[in-house]
Amino acid sequence: MIELSEKIGGHVYQLKLSMPMEPGHVFSYVVRLNNECIMIDAGYPSIDLLNPLIEKLKGIPNCRLSVLFITHMHIDHTGLANELSSKLGLSIAMHRRDYEQVLKMLNRDLFIKEFLELLQYYGVPDVEMKMYRSVINGIASRRRLSDVNPDIIINGEEERIGDVHVLLTPGHSPGHISIVIDEYGIAFTGDLILPTITTHVGLTAINPGNPLSDYFTSLFKIRSIGPRCLYPGHEGEICNVSGRINELIEHRVSRLCEVLNALRSNELTIFEVTKALKWMDNKNYVDLDPMNRYMALTETAALIKYLESLGIVKEGNDHRYEIVKEVPCDTQRLIPRLS
Repeated sequence: MIELSEKIGGHVYQLKLSMPMEPGHVFSYVVRLNNECIMIDAGYPSIDLLNPLIEKLKGIPNCRLSVLFITHMHIDHTGLANELSSKLGLSIAMHRRDYEQVLKMLNRDLFIKEFLELLQYYGVPDVEMKMYRSVINGIASRRRLSDVNPDIIINGEEERIGDVHVLLTPGHSPGHISIVIDEYGIAFTGDLILPTITTHVGLTAINPGNPLSDYFTSLFKIRSIGPRCLYPGHEGEICNVSGRINELIEHRVSRLCEVLNALRSNELTIFEVTKALKWMDNKNYVDLDPMNRYMALTETAALIKYLESLGIVKEGNDHRYEIVKEVPCDTQRLIPRLS
């Protein structure tokens, strides 16, 4: 149920906690800094995990926990935060941008209303709306499984809290943070960068703006600090940091090109573009389960919003998009800040 392993002798510990969603586990970490320890992320909100987790934490020698950092608002990372704070006297640290979205979700009716309005804007037909309403209801219900009340609100793009270097790294969520430990040359990146899984970057009611642009900026930010290894929220550590970031950039560029290819034949809504693309092992949209349909739709919206921000596509009548500037499908043209 919980596996404890030592990643950097006497300094970094990894806790692997089970959860009922893909990929079936999530990592929390404990880092020793001088005379105290910090914790990063709080697992899935399963009360059955609480006491075993506390016992594992107490088993780490000479480790007085002081602060629990939440990398982002999703429930597999906030899960047991309040309970751990109450029982162990931890202060909870979280970025304001994500905390504001948590508060929005707790207003269930408003949250669902905003989401359904966004789906209509994306061109989701009435026949699909019942399915999407069920998905959104499920998301709202899961949020209520895990309340989180931060004691320390992080406001900026970059802050130092004691020996902890905090970077705002949005894209997966608006207030996603990465925890950099300069002394060890490592960073804890939540769901920003995973070893094999492609992080979901979707344009949603709780991840507004231009999340794909934010995501690229976050990748560049991590690359610029040059960490030796990354410790993410799932799968395993990443020590070929630059190589993995390049893979993630190339993947997004290929998806942007697929969107442009779909739009070359006709003006399409975001929903229609979603149906034109392939997903998850080359599946069609109609072959996806409801949650993955939602993820595909919101990812397509983020891709189109990003292309719109570059002046490559624009929105026309009935929320249909068209290409207004032809560009080669290459990294330099689609991510101009790399040029």
